[in-house]
Amino acid sequence: MGARIGRRTGIKVEGEIRVKNLENIIEILKQSKASDYSVLATDEFSYELFFVHGSLETVRKSEHSSAQVSVYVDHDGKKGNASFGLDSSANEKEISAKTEEAVSRARMIYDAPYSVVADDMAINAEIPSNIAGKDEKQVGAELAEAVSKACTRQGCGINALEIFVTKTVNTVRNSKGVNKTQTKYSASIEAIPTCDEKEESVELFETYTFGSLDLDGITREIAARLDDVSARANAIKPEVKLDCPVILNAYELKTFFEEIASDANYASVYMNFSLHKEGDLWQTSPNGDSLNITMRGVIEGSAYSNFFDREGTSLNDRKIIENGKIIAGYGTNRFAQYLGKEPTGALQCMDVECGKTTVSEMLASPHLECVYLSGLQVDLYNDYIGGEIRLAYYFDGEKKIPVTGIAMSGKLSEVLNNLTLSSESAVLGSYRGPEKIKISGMQIF
Repeated sequence: MGARIGRRTGIKVEGEIRVKNLENIIEILKQSKASDYSVLATDEFSYELFFVHGSLETVRKSEHSSAQVSVYVDHDGKKGNASFGLDSSANEKEISAKTEEAVSRARMIYDAPYSVVADDMAINAEIPSNIAGKDEKQVGAELAEAVSKACTRQGCGINALEIFVTKTVNTVRNSKGVNKTQTKYSASIEAIPTCDEKEESVELFETYTFGSLDLDGITREIAARLDDVSARANAIKPEVKLDCPVILNAYELKTFFEEIASDANYASVYMNFSLHKEGDLWQTSPNGDSLNITMRGVIEGSAYSNFFDREGTSLNDRKIIENGKIIAGYGTNRFAQYLGKEPTGALQCMDVECGKTTVSEMLASPHLECVYLSGLQVDLYNDYIGGEIRLAYYFDGEKKIPVTGIAMSGKLSEVLNNLTLSSESAVLGSYRGPEKIKISGMQIF
């Protein structure tokens, strides 16, 4: 059996408990009537801090172990599968009962045949992170300090703050020899920026999850959100119709580009949900920057980075859009087999190539910069992009005015042909790409 060993995770007692429970599950699955099985075991160790009005109220440590089990049954020339969850307290009787029930459910599923992931390469590795090796208390204190440094605006502050420092160990084992373990480190902040303006209190809710620490970046981000919450209290509805380019930020861009990328997913292609096929153009008459998107297993700083997916498929990066053209698809083991393609695994991270225009250049001419939307709406089938704008900054060429109570809409195809991508990048969740984009042709009303 081949083996590739990364840096050891260092889990001792906790790891022994997990492995013991995992071995019990596998033994029961081996004795069941399932044709194949797969188990994703997860151990999560979290250090948690809870602040109210800047005062530390609660410190808590938590540990949680669980497993997601999938069974596969070959029957009548078809394949069925069913899944169930277990926690570390599950005994053999409970595991056996759930396994038997899942096998029965799987017999009622009539999918086209496919083979589960087969791999004899054992992996035990750690996803790179500057959180690894640090004391969890130190990380929590550094995050709290980074947030505190942002609170310099008079009348504004963080009403409530929750900090989570987490170590996650994932192991996948299956009936075809898969045996892979990865260790991930992440931190999360849940904050409520609040400002007292015009004899009333205005607040927002923000959540950030990241795989590496950028303390200065966190301070800048929280400071910007405090500015925004103050602006929201003073925002006005424009008296005249606005006619200018629109600027979108990373939060909306994540949604925007995820919708574009989903069209190339093998599952969408197989089920005939995709509007485009390989070789088709997203940008049919480009007048702006070219679109280039790569799906990745690991992006530095992203908490969504993985070496393998929940089925045990090793993740392989795949460029799916080059200069506005779809050049490849991506997806899981099952749908790759159906399409006769090489599986990439369930790639979660998306890397969008930046442009050449700086953010300062973008902001120098009249524009409407959207800060908070009710939710960016992207409809591939109806060639639509739009949303209700709760807070934006309108720059008329001389001054920046916070505005609210408006909406925007446009044709997705026209937007894609007229993209201006910032040269500066941002990492947000599973997204790495331009910090901002400027789009033309949007109706603002």
